[in-house]
Amino acid sequence: MTSASAQPAALSAEQAKVVLAEVIQAFSAPENAVRMDEARDNACNDMGKMLQFVLPVATQIQQEVIKAYGFSCDGEGGSHAGWRCSGSGERTGPVGP
Repeated sequence: MTSASAQPAALSAEQAKVVLAEVIQAFSAPENAVRMDEARDNACNDMGKMLQFVLPVATQIQQEVIKAYGFSCDGEGGSHAGWRCSGSGERTGPVGP
């Protein structure tokens, strides 16, 4: 867990696009595709079980990518990365937590 004073570097809109592309690519990796398929199978199309089984696996896959860009892996990092990148196409300034 990173301290509150340890802030990841700000990302430009282009860097944010690269990070998002890497996250999407990570979901396509064979080992991660298997993990997601297993989680979906365990969920049996039940929304509550989707949150229980699929969401944690998806979060882990995302965190494996974003930690290389200085975002924490404590859940907050993923929230900050997603929130900061969500409008990056409309921004002209850097994107960061």
